[in-house]
Amino acid sequence: MAAAWVAAFGLGGWLVLYAHQPVHKDFRIFYVAAEAGIRYGLASIYDVTTLRALSSAFPPGQNFIDSETAFVNPPLFAWIIAPLTVLPVPIAYGLWSAASLGAFIWSWFITASQTGMAKLALLLGGLAMWPVVDTLYYGQPSLLIIALVAAAWWLCSRERPGAAGVVLALATALKPQVVFVLPFALLVAGRNRAFVTWAAACAVLAILFALTLGQTGMERWWHALVYLQSDPHHSYFTLAYLLGAGPLTYIAQGLLATLALAIAWLRRQQLEMVFAAGLVGSLASSVHLHQSDYAGLVLVAWLLLRTSPSRWQQGWLVAGIAGMQAITLALPLPQLLLDAGWLVAVAVSSYAGSGGSAPATRPTTASGVRAGT
Repeated sequence: MAAAWVAAFGLGGWLVLYAHQPVHKDFRIFYVAAEAGIRYGLASIYDVTTLRALSSAFPPGQNFIDSETAFVNPPLFAWIIAPLTVLPVPIAYGLWSAASLGAFIWSWFITASQTGMAKLALLLGGLAMWPVVDTLYYGQPSLLIIALVAAAWWLCSRERPGAAGVVLALATALKPQVVFVLPFALLVAGRNRAFVTWAAACAVLAILFALTLGQTGMERWWHALVYLQSDPHHSYFTLAYLLGAGPLTYIAQGLLATLALAIAWLRRQQLEMVFAAGLVGSLASSVHLHQSDYAGLVLVAWLLLRTSPSRWQQGWLVAGIAGMQAITLALPLPQLLLDAGWLVAVAVSSYAGSGGSAPATRPTTASGVRAGT
């Protein structure tokens, strides 16, 4: 009931904002970048002058674009948004949000192992997490990424590593910084085919990006990335908030990524734990994050609950509710500490042989239904 009320508050607030101003700055940038690619060629999606010209028709206060607010996502995101540019921005924004919400619900459906009211509570609990609502508000692709990672887990659990690698490559091509540790977690866990397919699919996508953008487009993209990362605002929700920008932060991020890989190897028989460690490790060691990127931790919770988590891990999940809400209040410290603490604790307990979790991957019957469910 508490989750239902908080979810209603968050989603209801988003609907009120949509009715008042049915477009957000972020989605407007995605929209005009896709429009630029259709009108003037794909190399123009990173051209600030072109994006500013296409934004000039927007109402005052919504038509500002500079180097800081220009499009910086990989081209795949612009390609996905491109079909929506035949519609007015408010309708495109609404349809994109509805599709994102549908992707989130589908992810819950395939990963949450509970039944009845318990399963419904997990969906409502996910929707009650403010970074999830932020994703809808900003029009970010985070919920689509969650769906792709959930699909990769589902495919791996059914011994379809090739398809899983391709799907994971698509997630990587949308926002590399939120999943980049996960493929290597699969590698150290012995899921070699999934990793090789992921690497091959990423290489194909990289070639496609280079061919479609050309030298000019690639240079514009690189300059946009360099400029963006020079702004400390984009590292505010990373360990740089705690340790500052510099070598100490990079060392700490590298250690956390290494811990995530150690967990993936030690708990390699538990596919859900491999995916959870890869996702938490990606967020804990990323150099570029915003509030909506933390929505991926909802998928981590759904996966961990499949593993009969120990008491302390259940406590970590409960504490994470407060940590996730604090992120949207521009207070990243609690969740930064929670993620780092989880990686350390799981690595130590796994090494000591006291992980306290039952095997998560159950055998699949001939009919394709998991035994015991």
